[in-house]
Amino acid sequence: MNALTFFPRLYRLDVAVVTFGAALAGPYFSTGSFSSVDVTIAAFISLILYNYVYVLNALTDRTGDTISHPERPLPSGRLGIMPAACYLVLLLHLAVAGSIALFTGPSLFLALLVVFLGTLYSAAPFELKKHPFVAIAVTAWGMAHPFFITAHTAKTSLGISFILVALGVVAFKDIGDPGGDVVAGRRSVLAVLSLRTLCLLSLLSFVAAAIALLLLDLPVLLMLPAFTGATLLYHLTHGALEKSLPLLYTRLIHSALAAIVGIIVVVVADLLCAGGT
Repeated sequence: MNALTFFPRLYRLDVAVVTFGAALAGPYFSTGSFSSVDVTIAAFISLILYNYVYVLNALTDRTGDTISHPERPLPSGRLGIMPAACYLVLLLHLAVAGSIALFTGPSLFLALLVVFLGTLYSAAPFELKKHPFVAIAVTAWGMAHPFFITAHTAKTSLGISFILVALGVVAFKDIGDPGGDVVAGRRSVLAVLSLRTLCLLSLLSFVAAAIALLLLDLPVLLMLPAFTGATLLYHLTHGALEKSLPLLYTRLIHSALAAIVGIIVVVVADLLCAGGT
């Protein structure tokens, strides 16, 4: 099979959808609509900026992935390190050049910050991902960060609500992968907090996000904390939580994706109705 077919598999479809939705939420909740230019910018943020971050992470995680995700392109040997590295360099150039072409002022700084923090997260000697609470904070901020790139500064409080939802979800990232963590030299958050405490903090984060969205009078966005919170509550109340750990993060992400798709459907329907009248 051609190596080109494996390049997209270094990225994650769920992250692409989340970052695209966050980037498109910026103009919509700032102005009440979005244009084809806004869609193009959201696609750039999702498919170039964040693609760079995840390809770099895939390259630096390849040793740990031989244990936890041997089916992925790099640990399986279906994609060589050199082609992946060349692809990474291409994405880096596109990310920097595209950011300079598309953004100015604070938006340009925030776009380039994705590249900067993404590099600090994965690359030696920094490797922020090896520090559990820092990794959770950076990842959660990263999921909401596209909103800050494209939104008006007056909408910062809404962006914080998105971060609260993201914190509740990414708190469970990699906790079902102890073998990969050991090989990669990472410390799990469960070495510091009990699983029940982590679940409680995650639920509090979802509740705080829901309260903030109600105060901002944005009930359509309640799907985000509602879907993710309901998923976590289901796992807490049905069977042994420890046994579901490998699936929990994936299911929380899928719940968030379902909420984002639902929100997009409602928003597009609202815009079409407004245009029809």
